[in-house]
Formats: sequence, structure tokens, C-alpha cells
Amino acid sequence: METLRESRQVHPPALQPGQARRATTPRRCPCHTLARWADGPGMRAAAPTALALLALACAPSPRDPAPAPPPSPPAAAEAPPPPTCARRAAGPAPAPLDATHAGSGVALAELGGRTLAFVADEDDAALHTVDIDARAALARTPLAGRPAQVIVLGDGRVVASLRDRALLEVLEPVGPAAPLERRCLVPVASEPMGLAMTPDRATLLVASRWGHALTSLATADLRRTGELPLARDPSAVVASSDGRRAFVSHAVGGRISVVTLGEDGAPTGARELSTDGVERRAPRSTSKLAKPFPRSSSGPSRKVSFDLEDGTPFQMRRPTVSVERRGSQGFALARAASGAVFAPSALVDPGPATGAGGYGSALVHTVIEHIAVVDAMGERADVPPVSTHLGLGGCRLPRAAAIEPGDEVLLVACLGHDEVIAYDARAQIPGKPQRTGSVRDRELFRARVGAGPTAIAVDGARRRAVVFSRFDGALTILPAARDPGPTAIGASGKELAGELPVIALPRASRLDEQRAEGQRLFHAAGGRRVAFDGRACASCHPDGRDDALTWSTPEGPRQTPMLMGRLDGTAPYGWEGSKKDLESHFARTMSRLAGTGLSAKERDAIFAYLRGMEPPAEAAVLTAEERAALAAAPAGAVEAAAAEPTAAAAGARAALAARGEELFHAREAGCSSCHVGDELTTDGARHDVRSATRFETERSFETPSLRFVGRSAPYYHDGRYPTLLALVEGVDGSMGHTAHLSAGDRRALVAYLESL
Repeated sequence: METLRESRQVHPPALQPGQARRATTPRRCPCHTLARWADGPGMRAAAPTALALLALACAPSPRDPAPAPPPSPPAAAEAPPPPTCARRAAGPAPAPLDATHAGSGVALAELGGRTLAFVADEDDAALHTVDIDARAALARTPLAGRPAQVIVLGDGRVVASLRDRALLEVLEPVGPAAPLERRCLVPVASEPMGLAMTPDRATLLVASRWGHALTSLATADLRRTGELPLARDPSAVVASSDGRRAFVSHAVGGRISVVTLGEDGAPTGARELSTDGVERRAPRSTSKLAKPFPRSSSGPSRKVSFDLEDGTPFQMRRPTVSVERRGSQGFALARAASGAVFAPSALVDPGPATGAGGYGSALVHTVIEHIAVVDAMGERADVPPVSTHLGLGGCRLPRAAAIEPGDEVLLVACLGHDEVIAYDARAQIPGKPQRTGSVRDRELFRARVGAGPTAIAVDGARRRAVVFSRFDGALTILPAARDPGPTAIGASGKELAGELPVIALPRASRLDEQRAEGQRLFHAAGGRRVAFDGRACASCHPDGRDDALTWSTPEGPRQTPMLMGRLDGTAPYGWEGSKKDLESHFARTMSRLAGTGLSAKERDAIFAYLRGMEPPAEAAVLTAEERAALAAAPAGAVEAAAAEPTAAAAGARAALAARGEELFHAREAGCSSCHVGDELTTDGARHDVRSATRFETERSFETPSLRFVGRSAPYYHDGRYPTLLALVEGVDGSMGHTAHLSAGDRRALVAYLESL
């Protein structure tokens, strides 16, 4: 099944409110004069990286002393050379082994006949160097932030995406057993996650999740060459085999962005392919064909007819209903030698809009593992229909994928199940969907690995894979071949027999015991403790955020709220505000999911884990040492001329958000009468805003927090508004007053909300 959607022009995040006000205050600092472009012709949303650069330029580091006039240097003194990202060491450099030039939490390279793994350890804020052949950890390199992925450039330099700092850190190996040396830091859009190179290794692509953008940089000097806003939560990225396109998965939303790349590798435009699917389900009664369940939230999806293996239409075999399922958990991509791109995901049934016993239907398995395949030209995504669930053994939280090119084996790391599943990558041909819909038909074998597998890399020459298990802080080496050796039939399928090699990483820091336990419990999938159908907390709240879905509940359709940053100071809980504390709200959730339950100690561990989550930085606040390591700004006249409009747009965006803040707090709009306090959380009251439908049992709703509201579309309790602008324009008179605002003022109000 395939659906094309044009890329939405999502506004990049604005500066924080305080920064916006300073941008409009006359000061002698030249960066604050950028707001004069706010009312100029052709004003458009600023690129996220431009905002990061603006903040870096204007905000002094809190660790630095107050600025003072510098003394005149001696006549003989020379200015230090600008920082450079270029390679400096002489001699052999690590040669990357990934033929698809895609980043991961593990990057393999060969140096001096040895296979090295560079491991991005987010919980340790470090990069580990491991000798895979000797099965020994060689060095630990502390980083300036928490790395999501790592990639080895063509000349041996190593780049890590620091998801909490809006930075890339460029390093260089100076010896197999020595820590890597930093070469520079590069500001990018907020929360850089996925990394990939074009086939000529000339362009580095960065997918930023919080900043919802794809950024391109020249690998020679890490100079930014382009940036394109994308839909929310871009995660993994891989370039096409001809270098003309980039494929970007999205953690939520059931989409893959196909981005056109220019001659210089810069993104120029995007379109979206849907990964939504259809389940063929037998109705409760076979006497007559039941109608499909209605959808409770909008999104592109289309039913497609497929035949059975014997060539007869599926509906001629037995009566069925078609249930539309939403694509979710889009964290991984892998490109095959043919150019086809495999996207492991989960297909979700949020349930009927008319109500249900819990979140979704209480009679079916809500989440089904699946794999979408995009053709090499990026024209269609094949999502064959599924005809049966896979019990509790499916991969509900896919987090990484890689393909062994020789045998064409697709390996998927399954978080929560603590295993890697190998699939036959030749079993599904792009453009010719399989006759059967279950991914189990393509499964080759399974391998048990350490807790929390989040990254995987393949050594094609030796037909092996290296898996990083984040919760255990360990690597597992497993075969990556169609015939892996001795296997045994286990409860969930064919499992590798025997012990696999494990390499423990020497961590200098880790989560405390309670948060570590909460991390494991939050992602535990496949059991029945949280939900009857094996769902995990992370199934609806990936990384503590939201899944962009609207679920059926006994009270009516309810949109998933974000948890990160919203646990404290936002009581009462639930859309109806019926629970005064977290403990009682958690108990109701567990009851509705029909799981066997968690102990109070385990519940508190999950709370501690969630409270420890911090939103990614919009722009890194740098120490003096880090400022000195920033990549040099473009010096050429052409580059400077190209950067000026981007800086102007950043200033205009800041001025727009400042105007929106004034409107938000104005008595005429009335927004701040319910969203109170410095962080605009909640007044703790219920209000009837005339939003209830005939499916609702309640007519009044609790005031939700506005923390990070720009990153949690869709909006309203039932997800009826796809964007903030649609919300602002649709609630006049029932929730504040906006009809008197001009179109420009409504955009300003949205810009302010996106800055929260």
C-alpha cells in the first residue's frame, strides 16, 4: 500500500521568550539588529540551525566572566588560528566498513588489519573504541554531550551526533588504543539523531528530531550547505545509491520522507510516503460482513486489495473486515544492494471512535510488527496487509536495522524484547508485495542479546553483526548470514543456539539504580505486566513523548499526551482531570490496559526515569573551551552572502515570537487566564469549551500544559486539529478569542507557542 503526501512546511522552533524580547531591544551587539527584517518582504520561517547560531552568537556562557574590553595585544602577538574540522594526523586512517554510508549507534572500521567498533554510549556520554577481533575494549572518549549515532567519514574522522546539545562532535583517531581527539564542534538543528553520507562521501546528512529538519554539511570542512524543515520527529536517514535522494524515517506519524538532494548534496524538497497499513480481520460473526471500524484520527492511508497464495481474492476465502492501522515506531532504516529501503515499524490499531474498554480495542492485539519497503526511486512504499497477529513475540519497538549485502539478510534490533530478528530481505520485492502479509513468513532466525538493543552494524566481509545493548552497556557479536549455524526452535521462532560473544564496555557513568530499573520497565515489551497484548509504556510514549495518535477510551477519543517535562506541576491528571495524583492516574492506566500490574516500587522507578528526562537544547550553551572548538564560520564572500538571508530570517522569527507573547498575555485573547505561571502549565481546573462530541461521556476537560506544545501535534483532546494554526483559528469564542487577530498576528501567536 502506498500513499504520497506533500511535505508540510512545519515552522522551525523559535528562540525562547526571553531571547525573543532581547532580539527586539536596541543594543550595540550586531546580532540583535537582525529583527529589522521582520517586516520586510519575503519573510519566512528561520532554519533551526540559524536559530542555534543566533543563540550562540548572542548569549554569553554562564561559565564565562562578564565581558570586558580586551587589552591591546602586544605588537608581536598573533591571533590563534581558527578551529578546523580537517584531519590532522599522518599515517593510516580507519576505513569505514558500511557500504551504505549510514550512521548508527555502532560504526565499524578497519585499521591495520583489525576491525574496530566506535560505540555511541548515550548513558555514559562517551564514545568507546572496541577491537572486535580481539573482543576487547580499547579506549573511552568523553564527549561534549550524549551521542545518538556515530559515523566514520571517508578519511577516517569520526562524527557523533550529540542529541542533547544541538551539536556534532568531530573527532579523529590518533591510535587504536588511545582516546579520540576532538577536532571541532558543529552547531545543527535541535536533537541531531540520524547520520548518513552520500555515496561520494562528500556530504554528511543530519536528521534532527526536536528541530524537525534535515541538514547537509560538506564533509571536507563540515560547512553547512543546506537545511530543509520536515514533519515532526525525523529519526534515521540513509542516502539513495545514486546520491540523488535521502530517505528519512519519522518516529511517529506513519511516514517516510523522500528528500531530493541537489548537486552539492543539499536538500531541496521533500514528499512523504505513508507507512500506514491494513489488517484483514475476521468479524465476530461470520453471518454477514462487518463494516470497518471508523478512524479516530486523521492521516493518509488507503486500502489495497491483494490476493492469497493460490491467486484467489482474500475476501473469497472467508468473510473479513479491513481495519486500518497506523504506522508508528519509525526509528530505523536499512538500504539493500538493490537500492530498496527497508523500514521496520509497528502497525497500530487505536480502536473505534465509539469507545472501548481501554486504549484501543480490548479484543485484538493493538500493535503488530511490520516492515515497509520503499523502492529505490522513492516512488512508493509497499506495506502488505496483515491477516493475523503474531502473539507476544513480535518486534514492537524496532530501534535499529542493517542489511548484510551478500546473503541479503535484514537484521532488526528489537528494544524491549532484547533480541535481534533476521529477515530474508529478498522475500519482498519492491512493487510486487508478497502474497502473504505476515513478517513471520520472512523470518530467518532470532538471537538473544543484552538488555536494550538500540544499535546494529554489519561486517559484510566476515558475515557478522555487532549489536549495542544500551541498558547493559555491552556489545554482542552474532552471525549475519542466511544459514547462521546451529539453531533451536523456541517459543517465538527459530533461535540461535549456544552462547554469543559479549564485550562489556568500561563505563565511567551510568544511570542510578532506580532510574535504570525504570528505563528497563518503561521499554519492557512482549509480556503481560503492562498490557494484555504485550505493549510497553514506550509503545505509546516513545522516549517519554507521544505517539501522535488518538486512542479510543470509555470516555471517548483521547489524544496521547507527552510525558517528558509534564509530570510535575500539572495536576490533576487525565484529559478529564479526574485523578489528583500520578499514582492514581497510573493505576487507572494499568487497569485499562488489562496487564497483570507492577509493584509500587516498580511504578516509582518509572516515575524517576521519566522525571530524569530533559528536553533537547535548542542551542548549546558552551563553555569557553567549547566555544574555541566551534567550526570556523564561512569566510568567503559567496558563503557570507548566502548566510545573510538565513540570519535575517532567524531575527524575524524571534521578533514574531515576541509579538505572539504579547498577544498571548493580552486580555482580549484570554489565553493566559487558563494557562498560568511562568511555564504556562495549567490552572488545575476543568472547562467546558464546547468541544465534546456525541461519543463523549464528559463535556469538561482539564487545562493541559503548554510545555513543548509545538512538538506534540495533533491537538485538542481528540486530536482534531493537525497544526497549531488550525487550533488557533478553530477555537475562537470557545477557548480564548482569536477572530479579531489578523492573519499575521495569528502566525505570531503560533510562533510563540512553538517557542515554549
